[in-house]
Amino acid sequence: MIRKNVSMEDEYLQKLQPFLDKNNGNLSAAIRDAIELADAALQGHGSVENALEYFTQGSTKYPEIRNSLIESGEGILISQLSFRWLIENTDGILVDDELVSELFNPYQIKRVSDLMEYLNTRSRDLGWEIKVSINTCEENETNVIMLENGDPSLRAFLGELISIFLGRYLNMDVSFVHRKSNSIRIFLKEHRSDLDIPPGIRKNFGTLDYTFKEIRSKPEFWISLVERYRLQRYQRINLNKDVFESFLSGEIPDVSGFFEASAGKPIREIPLCEMFGICKKLVSVTQLASDVERIVERGKTYIKIRHQFSEEIAIEKLVELFSKLFHTAGHIFEIKTVSNLVIIEFVHTC
Repeated sequence: MIRKNVSMEDEYLQKLQPFLDKNNGNLSAAIRDAIELADAALQGHGSVENALEYFTQGSTKYPEIRNSLIESGEGILISQLSFRWLIENTDGILVDDELVSELFNPYQIKRVSDLMEYLNTRSRDLGWEIKVSINTCEENETNVIMLENGDPSLRAFLGELISIFLGRYLNMDVSFVHRKSNSIRIFLKEHRSDLDIPPGIRKNFGTLDYTFKEIRSKPEFWISLVERYRLQRYQRINLNKDVFESFLSGEIPDVSGFFEASAGKPIREIPLCEMFGICKKLVSVTQLASDVERIVERGKTYIKIRHQFSEEIAIEKLVELFSKLFHTAGHIFEIKTVSNLVIIEFVHTC
């Protein structure tokens, strides 16, 4: 037992009155109760200043909201490591519209400024420590949303949710996303379309969305196919049925449709430099060749196609395939083969 003299002004005695009433006027017991309450407040708020701010300003801090979410079943606790794993391993898959609507009520949020205010309030209340702001580039009148600080995985997740909401309900699309170690900048542009997800959002946040939907729709097929490619070290050819049928019948297939679909215009309107890029895409998808390289020397353009075929007939078919393609596109060229290399020499550069 330690006895000390305590000097106390009347205003502090008045603040102790509820404790005195509880303990029938026993000042020592009242002070002990006040100390217990102060200790609990410090544990919940970290410091005297935070505790005073909470009680004096009436602000709602995230420990209380967290507890209420858990008690109601609306929220759960998850470790930061688990959360990061979940977000990083679903990167490229778009969040469902139901989840976006659950976080952002489209009937209450009518403007971008409303969205920013809501997010900052929620971040402050739940301890996300992420600051959201919006700026306007005067040069091209583009809105730029900035997410700063906080956990990088949560920041990326919120950036995707914000973009989907803006595209779904406020007629906006994403033109570009700039990611830094401590921030994400999302460049927006106006977009009016019947599509639920504008193309820019799908490009910047949903590159694997269609892929995973296909895998889920036919899991046995895709699991088997991936396993075959893996075991055979990708030494497989992937062709459309009509292309394969042409090869079986001894004909040379016409692959210009692939180029037209990729470029969005007729084959004769595709510049040679753009043809080269689509060639690399064709080779990557079909595995008809190992690599495609473009070289410009002394005013001439060369496209070198490397392959792994050893049969002379197979090499001839490959040469005929690319010859037919560039002839259909209207280019003037000469073609020759050297070992595992097909060299196409064009008269004009890109």
